[in-house]
Amino acid sequence: MLVSQQSYPIKEWIGDGAQRIRRLRGRNALLEHVRRMSCQTLRFGPTAGSVSGTAIYQTPEGVDSMPSGSLDSECPFCNLKKSPVTSSGLVGLHGFGLAKVGSLLGGLGGRLGLPAVNSCPGYDAIMASRRFCSSALLVSAILLRGVPLAAQLPSNATLQGTYYFRYLGVNSSPADKARSALGTLSFDGNGKVQVTGQQINNISPGSEQPVNVSTTISYSVLSSGIFSMANPFATAGTTLFGGVGTGAVVASSADSAFCDLFVAIPASTGASTASLSGTYQFASLEFLNGDFASSRNTFFSLTPDGKGALGNVTVKGTAVNLNHQATTQTSTGATYSVSANGSGTITFPAPSGVATANQLLTGTKTLYVSADGNLIVGGSATGYDMFLGIKALSGSNPTPLSGIYFTGILENDAATNGVGVYASDGSANEVSNTLELAHERANNDGFPGYDLTYSDGGFGFKADGTVSFSKSQYAAGAGGNLAIGSGNSDNYQLALYVKGTPLNGTGVFLNPRGVVNAANNVPFTAQVSPGELITMNGTGLYSGQLLVANSLPFPNILGGVKATVSWVVNGATSSADMPLYYVSATAIAAIVPYGVPTDGSYLTFQVNNNGSTSNSVVSFSGITQPGVFTLPPGGVGSGAILHADFSVVSTANPAKIGETVQIFLTGLGPVNPAVAAGAAGPTNPLSVVTNNVDVAVDGIAAKVLYQGLAPQLAGLYQLNVTIPAGVTTGSDVTLEIVTTDADNIQATIPIGK
Repeated sequence: MLVSQQSYPIKEWIGDGAQRIRRLRGRNALLEHVRRMSCQTLRFGPTAGSVSGTAIYQTPEGVDSMPSGSLDSECPFCNLKKSPVTSSGLVGLHGFGLAKVGSLLGGLGGRLGLPAVNSCPGYDAIMASRRFCSSALLVSAILLRGVPLAAQLPSNATLQGTYYFRYLGVNSSPADKARSALGTLSFDGNGKVQVTGQQINNISPGSEQPVNVSTTISYSVLSSGIFSMANPFATAGTTLFGGVGTGAVVASSADSAFCDLFVAIPASTGASTASLSGTYQFASLEFLNGDFASSRNTFFSLTPDGKGALGNVTVKGTAVNLNHQATTQTSTGATYSVSANGSGTITFPAPSGVATANQLLTGTKTLYVSADGNLIVGGSATGYDMFLGIKALSGSNPTPLSGIYFTGILENDAATNGVGVYASDGSANEVSNTLELAHERANNDGFPGYDLTYSDGGFGFKADGTVSFSKSQYAAGAGGNLAIGSGNSDNYQLALYVKGTPLNGTGVFLNPRGVVNAANNVPFTAQVSPGELITMNGTGLYSGQLLVANSLPFPNILGGVKATVSWVVNGATSSADMPLYYVSATAIAAIVPYGVPTDGSYLTFQVNNNGSTSNSVVSFSGITQPGVFTLPPGGVGSGAILHADFSVVSTANPAKIGETVQIFLTGLGPVNPAVAAGAAGPTNPLSVVTNNVDVAVDGIAAKVLYQGLAPQLAGLYQLNVTIPAGVTTGSDVTLEIVTTDADNIQATIPIGK
């Protein structure tokens, strides 16, 4: 197990790939996941091919495929191989002649790792958090600057009128206490929302503190659909972060003492019992009487008849006090009601002959129904539970989810040595049924938040839109706009995926979901760090063909195109030009200046194409955002890694236990001595990162001998890492990079016998 060596305490399971995938998709081990991916054929877009033979051509809303050789023209190293290497006498670092790397990487051509074109209070003391403040409203107000009205991008005006909400959370400070709330939200479309509802806070198991909620608070919707709102159910200073998607809002309180899940849907005007008919997939999570030792999960289907009857419902699930065993109970004569505004009740009679403490789902609960009838949400006004239901798929669809989704997760991992309570907000790019690129702003019980980024083997849904793993299970909804998740075995969770609304614009248009790490392409909700090489996707960004910088330092203006980043500190706005690696009509590769904030506040990006200015796009800032370049590019598959003789680590030429290899990546943050963004990494002295980096190979901690900028190259970091004993040989294994505020599990490395 890898333990991050940080200046503040981090739970020891950070860096343990087995734990991570167990939670995310219910696999028993990350290795199992990697083996399955390495031996199967993945399909990226319309062309089928193996991972080693197809390059991911990344766009914000999905992928296509293209021959890897076509990337040569924009390889970051090809045009640098003629740059002078004056440090031939540099003493090798831990046996490596690092000065040789510049020319040798150039020889790799386009194969090396850039994506194709188009392609609350006490927490601030230990780690900067994402803060909701007046600057958020200022940023929101200027997002549409330069965008034609026809673009119809999300904004504060996206949320107007009455919404229903359900909230379930855990206050981890000083000890875990459950709380829940439900009611209505009245959005004014201009950054203010009236919250009215009921809340209960658990004092001790079975002892509740009821609270009437009536307050007006601030909210913000960015052009990407990212949502933030002061959390009215938590202590002052806590903020809900998430997204506004197709038919719902999903959020969680990142970087706080609260692990929670918040879901809101628009109120209806003409609903009735007939609004619910047909088959629904249903999931629920409950902390019975506020007791986490009485956690229970359900996951099953139900069939409302459109007249208020559910019939005899077969409830399937697990409970801690039932020893986590899969259990089936029958709720006879279940009923529901729906009023014209979409609110109502749902009643599950107690199963016959089952003791109260062993009942998975019983009682009358408040029910909210979306206008289109595709989503139901609710819970008990006097309990610590939440349920979600989605209209089931009709017919067979092998790929029910596609594109970008906002995600929210609340979990209690009750396994022996489990991680306990956890929550996250984030996003996922469902590339195919067998590939997902995802980001979560992870919020572990009682510990600082961090960015978790990863690739996964996808859901692999069955024909009915459901899938089950050892620790979790999921269902995709009709139309592909929603998915829900529940736990399995000793993992208790509730998850919601909400598809992002389509984004479009004319003229010089920077896609609000298109600013991504140039190496791993994880979705847009991930933070951006100083010195990171990013790709900014859009349309009309450049008027000519692909243009690549051919000298160092990288220029701030390339082909008449300029990209800027701006930020607000104490009410004052600062900005800086970004060094450009390449420009094209649909993508720009740029390096984030080292002077930007790293405290989780907003960074605003904008492009100027020969006098025509794009819309502004906002991302979160952070200290680091590690992304390993891969071969072929795109962030999935074998990392861009060299042996000591500078040959490429590959299946045909794998790394060996005890060998030290060179890993090339971006997003490791500030360096010392300082180097201007876009300039070549120095050789004497070498420029090393100021925050420690830990590496795990196949889940085993590896010794890091060097962590810093790659000498003679721009926008590129390098790690020299020794392959540890105990890793699996004869296959590709996972490569995990853990930093001060981020964890990336994405690239792999072939290990020979």
